[in-house]
Amino acid sequence: MPPRWTHITINVSDLDRSVEFYTSVCGLSIVRDRRREGRHNVWLGPPTEENQDPAFVLVMVQDEVKTRLDHFGFQCDSRAEVDEIAELARRDNFLVDSPTAVGGVVGYFTTIRDPDGHLIEFTFGQPLKGL
Repeated sequence: MPPRWTHITINVSDLDRSVEFYTSVCGLSIVRDRRREGRHNVWLGPPTEENQDPAFVLVMVQDEVKTRLDHFGFQCDSRAEVDEIAELARRDNFLVDSPTAVGGVVGYFTTIRDPDGHLIEFTFGQPLKGL
């Protein structure tokens, strides 16, 4: 069996603020909250059935943010959902790119910025299933 992609880890400057952002804006759920163990990291993933592990997680570690990755990509179920996220981002001043229809494999997308400056793209119409 080939290796499987399981996680991305990023540093965040305020763990509580980032957990709130990724759960409320990106629809992720807490998979493991290691703050309860005295650690400074939280694992987030897509909602799963009780006692099931997600296929992929975002691990956030509270530490100095020295570098940023290019962007995270999330697939939405409709253009309207992309528009709603863009409007929330515009209202809260973290919108980077307004919704744009490019077509082809890119589809319809908007780009926003998380509290530490990491870029997040929300798309509709890309030929990817998503986790």
